[in-house]
Amino acid sequence: MEEKYDATYHFGNTTVHIIGPPPMTEEEIEKVLDEYHRAGWAIIQELREKGEDI
Repeated sequence: MEEKYDATYHFGNTTVHIIGPPPMTEEEIEKVLDEYHRAGWAIIQELREKGEDI
């Protein structure tokens, strides 16, 4: 049976399961990073338009 979690930790009565992302190609990773950067710049632009300090 395949493991559902990449790691499991127990802290007292609490169990924490860690699930990692699926394997990605270099192209897929670059696409995700580009989307993060685009979102970040959109937030900066919105703050500038509102006159807020960045």
